[in-house]
Amino acid sequence: MKGPQLLAALRRTPSHITHPPRIGPNSIIRTVEALHEAYGQTRAAEILRCSGRADLIDILPVDMIDETDFTQLVLALRSQLGGPAAERILRRSGQLTAVYLLQNRIPQPVQYLLKILPHRVGLRILLQAISKHAWTFVGSGTFSFQLDKTLYISIGDCVECRGVQASAPVCSYYSGAFEHLLQTLIAPRAAVQEIVCIACGGEHCQFRITFNA
Repeated sequence: MKGPQLLAALRRTPSHITHPPRIGPNSIIRTVEALHEAYGQTRAAEILRCSGRADLIDILPVDMIDETDFTQLVLALRSQLGGPAAERILRRSGQLTAVYLLQNRIPQPVQYLLKILPHRVGLRILLQAISKHAWTFVGSGTFSFQLDKTLYISIGDCVECRGVQASAPVCSYYSGAFEHLLQTLIAPRAAVQEIVCIACGGEHCQFRITFNA
């Protein structure tokens, strides 16, 4: 299977932005799942209730959601749990989202081929494919990447940190999702670290990719 065939196999959604902008329901579903993992159902339900999202205790979305639903949940969790705890939950949510994508969206033959390609070749193919349907997870934001001497993923107008002011990068959901995908498909020791964040005054959120020996 050649590069173009890999890209075609990975394309699962149309590359357009809906109005109002929407993102996939996993951003909500996996965050609730991460809350259950960390706190148990009773405490998770209390957190959701105090966050104004009691609707998520019994019913989770199955269709695309308004991007502001995720932003508001992030802000509510930061208010309820504090920044560090909320970021741990969101990082786990991102990892769980990546697990879902690996199980349901990326064909096994494609996964196998990405794993055996040279790191940079596989990474380019994967990120090019992701960019084709990036609207499903960045909504009205923007997605780009740079694969020169230094490897970066960038998100503009990031839905995860809208309305957040912080002294350090906070976009744990995206960091967790990108890193788990890369560790599974490209290199087990791949690392993704957010080094620029809109919450800290950056013009965009930038995630550095490294391959540790």
